[in-house]
Amino acid sequence: MIDKLAIIVPYRDRQAHLNVFIPHMNRFLANKGIDYTIFIAEQADDRPFNYGKLCNAVINEIPKEYTYFCFHDIDMLPINDSCDYNYPAAPTHLATNVEAHNNKLPYPQYFGGVVLINREDFEMANGYSNEYWGYGFEDLDLLMRLEKAGVYLEQYYDAQQVYSYYDLWDVLPYRIENVEISNINKTHTIKGIDLPKETRLYGPQNSLMQGFTDSSFTISLWFKDISEVMQKINLFAFDGPDTGLFLSENEVGSRYLNGQIWSNTEHHFDVCIEYNKDKWNNAVLIYDKPNNKIKLVLNNKKVQEKKLGKFETFNYSDRCIKISDSQSAIQLADIITFSDSLTDEQLKKLYYDGISYLDKLASIEGLIPTNIFRFDTAYNVSGIAELKLDKGKAGNHVKVEGKYSIFNETINLLDEISLPTRLDGTYKSLIHVGDDNIIQKYYKYDPDVEENADIFFNEALTDKIDFKKIGLSNIKYTILNSEMKDGYTLLRIVT
Repeated sequence: MIDKLAIIVPYRDRQAHLNVFIPHMNRFLANKGIDYTIFIAEQADDRPFNYGKLCNAVINEIPKEYTYFCFHDIDMLPINDSCDYNYPAAPTHLATNVEAHNNKLPYPQYFGGVVLINREDFEMANGYSNEYWGYGFEDLDLLMRLEKAGVYLEQYYDAQQVYSYYDLWDVLPYRIENVEISNINKTHTIKGIDLPKETRLYGPQNSLMQGFTDSSFTISLWFKDISEVMQKINLFAFDGPDTGLFLSENEVGSRYLNGQIWSNTEHHFDVCIEYNKDKWNNAVLIYDKPNNKIKLVLNNKKVQEKKLGKFETFNYSDRCIKISDSQSAIQLADIITFSDSLTDEQLKKLYYDGISYLDKLASIEGLIPTNIFRFDTAYNVSGIAELKLDKGKAGNHVKVEGKYSIFNETINLLDEISLPTRLDGTYKSLIHVGDDNIIQKYYKYDPDVEENADIFFNEALTDKIDFKKIGLSNIKYTILNSEMKDGYTLLRIVT
């Protein structure tokens, strides 16, 4: 079977561009052996422009004999042979060198301008979303859909960990333009403990921890929140009034990492950071006594600090250590405590190198952990299960209330990024006001942009909406008319 290409061009109110685009494309594709038809999808209503819905509507109308599609901006004109419109084995991005974009990608995950997708892949992703009205995000959403549908995409890593840093109040809560693509991942292996609901660990402090909270200290651990319903989860704390690390949930379902410390007058001070559920997160709580502040660090990226004023810590010398609680499920790994406040550089090395960094920290800087909890050894004392948790010089023995399991796991320290196949296509730009800096348009106040950003970041990425239910499968539109023109087919569509 000969593959047949449908070039789909969403369009409204750009007759001057259309007059240039059609003859240019037909000349460019002449003698290239490609069986193609150009479909101009004109939005014939006054609603905000809907790029994705126009593309879906055309695909819904044209015959199945079209085996692959090119979604094409009308202001981009191919000018070199790297603009290859032949059948793509995988989703392919052509518009990588665009004059209006200064011949570079506006942001690393840019998937707009000129895109090739075969029918099978596009239908697996359920097409574009129909929900993006006005400017932006339909390209990011399509890339996400392809990834979730299991379509082949090239795998990279973000050295900047952009998707580990969430800003609830920003228009773009993830700063996509700051993604730094890397071919190399960074990992380390943790030894974790799975603590289901109705399970907790508790026990006395070891000898090295006496007076731990009276001066500067650091608590570092890895956690994975696997609980379905949660009010508050204890990660690691000194018993009542609780000083340590916790998880909490607000009334709208957002989950927060909390660092908390209590004074000798039983007043508490806390800092919190929103985190991602169902993934491994690194949490660090620091009490810096000389500077009288507490600091909370998440994934070596998010930081919250609070000055404490005149302050003395509660006396925990006779209090037990608590790990997890009996109300919620949690996974924990590599809990490490220091009787000192670690520097930013030390925290960075601990995050990336893990347990292996501790030998260097001890030999070079003389900083020895007061505990290294790795959940290695379990045994029974008078029928009561205990874990010998501490791999340091003074071992902690804690009792187990409930069931648990131990496992090893390799953690990706960088965010995985899925990208399309990219060709080095060069495109001349037709004049289009505001198209020279796409990313700036995201940050200018525009109700449509803000609504689209909210849909993508808060609903699509978080699986609050099912991509299989929104797209080709539920599209509604009206075709006002369809007619053959000189060199293309025009479909006028009411969205």
